[in-house]
Amino acid sequence: MKKIVLLLMLAATVTIVKSQDHAWAFGFYGDVKLESPAYNGTFGIQGKYDFATRSAVQAQVYGRNGLVAVGADYLFSILDKTKSNFNVFLGAGLSQDFYRYDSVLENTVVMPEERENYTVANAQAGVSYYFPTVNLSVYAGYKAKYHFEWEDVDPNFLMLGVRYHLW
Repeated sequence: MKKIVLLLMLAATVTIVKSQDHAWAFGFYGDVKLESPAYNGTFGIQGKYDFATRSAVQAQVYGRNGLVAVGADYLFSILDKTKSNFNVFLGAGLSQDFYRYDSVLENTVVMPEERENYTVANAQAGVSYYFPTVNLSVYAGYKAKYHFEWEDVDPNFLMLGVRYHLW
């Protein structure tokens, strides 16, 4: 029994000591509004750059039918990524949302396409795990959005992602 416990402790130490030595990561991003009956989700691509042990910036392009958004965030890691593959992070950022839709009148006459864009502030908190053998990290978190033009907080977004660490 002592040998099994010692072996498990050694395996945990090796896993925890292995640092994330890749500063650049690229992958897929998605968020889903949880309180919406339709569970409207947006999906896209994302890039991340770790410029310090606990600090990173990320940029993403994502959307769905009628919406395209471009955003950038600053992320702060609570745990030291050189000492643990598991991490907890907080983030804040801005995005620009571009909407395109057809206006429909009461008598079902479709008007010409209308386009609008909005600036949105994002706050997020989440957890991530880095798999060093395949240079892959997965994360999940909670996001709240603040629309400047509407002066409205839009909470309850679940964000999910996977990133491949390049160099």
